[in-house]
Parts: sequence; C-alpha cells; structure tokens
Amino acid sequence: MKMNFVSNDTVQFKVFSESQIEEIVSTSYEILARVGTVVEDAEILKLLGDAGCVVKDKRAYIPLNLINACLASTPKKVSISDRDGKLAMVLEKDRIYFGTGSDCVFILDSFTKERRKWLTKDIEDSARISDYLDNIDFHMSFGLTSDVSTMTYDRYQFLAMVKNTSKPLVLTTVDGKGLEDIYNMCCILTGGEDNFRLRPFIALYSEPITPLTHAKEALSKLKFAAKKGIPNVYTPAPNAGATSPVTLAGTIALGAAEYLSGIVFAQLITKGAPMISGGVHFAMDMSTGVASYGSTEFNLLHAAMTEVCKYLGLPVFSTCGCSSSKLFDGQATLEAMFGTISAAMSGANLIHDIGYLEDGLCGSYEQLVLTNEIIGMVKRYLSGIKINKNTLALDVIEKVGPGGNFLSEDHTFKNFKEEMFMPKLIDRSVYTNWKNSGSKSLETRVSEKVKEILQGHKPVPIPADKLLKIEEYMKMNVK
Repeated sequence: MKMNFVSNDTVQFKVFSESQIEEIVSTSYEILARVGTVVEDAEILKLLGDAGCVVKDKRAYIPLNLINACLASTPKKVSISDRDGKLAMVLEKDRIYFGTGSDCVFILDSFTKERRKWLTKDIEDSARISDYLDNIDFHMSFGLTSDVSTMTYDRYQFLAMVKNTSKPLVLTTVDGKGLEDIYNMCCILTGGEDNFRLRPFIALYSEPITPLTHAKEALSKLKFAAKKGIPNVYTPAPNAGATSPVTLAGTIALGAAEYLSGIVFAQLITKGAPMISGGVHFAMDMSTGVASYGSTEFNLLHAAMTEVCKYLGLPVFSTCGCSSSKLFDGQATLEAMFGTISAAMSGANLIHDIGYLEDGLCGSYEQLVLTNEIIGMVKRYLSGIKINKNTLALDVIEKVGPGGNFLSEDHTFKNFKEEMFMPKLIDRSVYTNWKNSGSKSLETRVSEKVKEILQGHKPVPIPADKLLKIEEYMKMNVK
C-alpha cells in the first residue's frame, strides 16, 4: 500500500484562506451589532427585542450570541423535490445545480431577433426549454409577463411554469398574498400541506434592500415561508461602489450581514426554517454606472461569497451563464463560459441567471441552450482525472507496445464515454464536412436547436384532476 497519498477527486479552487473568511465574518457580526439593520415589520421587531436585541424605532442591533444561536438551528442541508415528489436537489456543501433567472423585462425573440416584452406564452416556452435541457436542474420564470395584471402576474407565471416543466421551481412573488396563493396551488399538487413540507418542489426568492434594510413586503414573504416550510432564498444584491463599499471585501462583509440578519428573522419565526443565503453581488462599472453581469469582479465576488456561506454552513445561491451583451454573440458566450467555470468551481448550490443578456434586462433562449452545453463541458473539466489501475492502463500500453494504436482495444471502448465529453452544439468536424453541412456558425446551430425544442418537446403533463383543481382555484381566488 502507498502511504501519505493525497487524491484530488475534482479540480480544486479557492479564493480565501480560512483566516480571511474569519475576518470577513467577524466584520459582518460587527456590522449587525454596531450599525444594526432597519426592519419594517412590527412582529419581527418584537421578536428581536424579546431575543435580546436593542431596538430603536425600526432599527435593530443584533448581538453575536443571537446570530450564532440562529445559525445553529438553520438547516445545513435543504432538499428540494421535483413536481412529482422525486428528490431533485440536495443543497449542501459543494453540490452544484444550475437554473435560469427570473423576471427579465425583455426577451430577445428567437424567431424575429427583435427585443420585446414577455408574454405568458414565452414563460411557457422557457419552462419547456428548461424541462428539455439535461444540465438545467431548476427553473425560474426567466421573464416578467406583460399580458396579465401586474398585481397577480406571479400566479399566472407559476401556472405557466408548473404546467411545462416538472423540475423544481424558484419563484418570485408580488407580495405575501401571491405567495399564499401559489403555496395553496402547490399543496393541491402534493396532496396537502404535510406532503408539501416533506417534499417541497418550490423555493421562494426574495431579498433585502442594500444597505441593511428589510422591507415590509419581503418580510411578509419571509414569515409565511418560515411558517410553511418553504425554502427561502433570502439574499441581497449589493453593488460595489454604489449601494456597498467599492472594495470587494467590504461588499462581501455587508452582504453577509444582510443574509445573516435574514437567518435570524426566519429562525425567530420558526426554529429550523430552511434558508438559502448568498446573493447576487455586483461591481458597478464606473464608466457607465451599470451593475454588470459580465464583469470579472462579478464572478470573483460570487466565488468569494460562496466560500463565506460554506464556512457558515449555509446553502448558497449564486449566478452564472449571464452577460452584459445586448445580443447572443461572442461576448455573451465568453462571459457565460467564464461565469460558469467560476461558479461551478466555487461549489455554490443554486446557480441561477442562465440565459440573461443586457445585465439581467433581457432573456435569450439561445444563451440558455448554449450555457447548457457549457455546463456539460465544465462538469467534465471539474471531474478531473481519475488515477487507478484501469485509468493508468499500464497493461494496455504493454499489450499495444511501440508503434501500435489503441483505437481497436476493448479498454478504449469501455472507457471513452466516461473519459471524453461529447458536445452536441460545438463543431469538431473537418472543414469539408462542415462546409457540406451548410457552413453553420455556432449561433446558427444554437438557434436551430432552440426551434427544435420548441417544436418537438412535450413535457410530462400535470394529472388532469389536479390541473382542474388548480385552474378552479385560480378562477376563484385570482382576479
């Protein structure tokens, strides 16, 4: 046997040392204890006061001992099922899952190539595309539909999504009432509240306002989610140089203070409430004022933030597959690839925003479909190189000997599928074959794939009796 042998099963990556993370966390604790946070909810303020916080008007100062007690009761693992109750995602340290973003105002139409507002049909189509793609693990609405009431759009978006994919959903809602309606429809699908609590297939996305403000609407949703066992992605969106310090370390510390305060609120409402932390951390482009989705700092911030969350034992919400480009083009591809590698290597859990262009204003089916391929490439890269008797292949090398070839060997046939990533959109053909196949660019191949999915993919339908009950609920409760 070989002694003191160290094996890396995957490619290794790290931004901070443990001492640096400890310094950031310590600063976050000081922010909550010395600066405090504004809480626009009387019930939560009372709970904070009763738990030992100093409360002045709407500002609460949260001590270290309370943060640690709430961290101790926060689940280190959050399990999320699919629509049919099958376990789909286990959010714990270094398990990575990928999904779209939500609520883009515009869509880059795959047929007309025009930038326009989203319709409910587009929400349905985006869910069908996510349902088809093998490396997309969860779905968010992608767009913000414009053809229903702005006060109830969230219910219609939920219905459009849940009918067109069985994958887990991460949802935004208008308010607490919207969340309650969606929860009630989820319980119809799961067969009751107890079944939903055992196998939730949705998570709520809501956020505080940076810096250090928790709005009434977000807190009403946090309270409902905590009481009902809905996993809550409660994450800030600090913008370095604008709403947070221009220094990246300061932005990470401020963001940590904000999601840690959300942890405290949720645990005071319901001990053991499932929470997902992290966030979308920006670095403002000082030449344009834009919160860039494609900057180097954007990706570095998320990798660093992920390490802080993992140190705290919290499931992590992060981002990749997005771009500042206004078109599905080389810039969009470059930024999607860079962000996907960074997010995956960091070990974040829920990695969202795939398909975003124009810094989150515009959604692109092509960007989503291409990033699905990028994720496959990245997963293969990060799986590393296995070292064992089979992979070292000394016996095969000895058999083939000098001047031979390995193509006809059984060892090659048995191992090539695991060893080699087989792309579906990337072209590796010789020039003549590429020319004879139409000389298609990557953009053309991706566009054709989008249309093929939209024309041919049929998601598994909701059982007719449950769908009827959901539609009846919508008629009775959503105006």
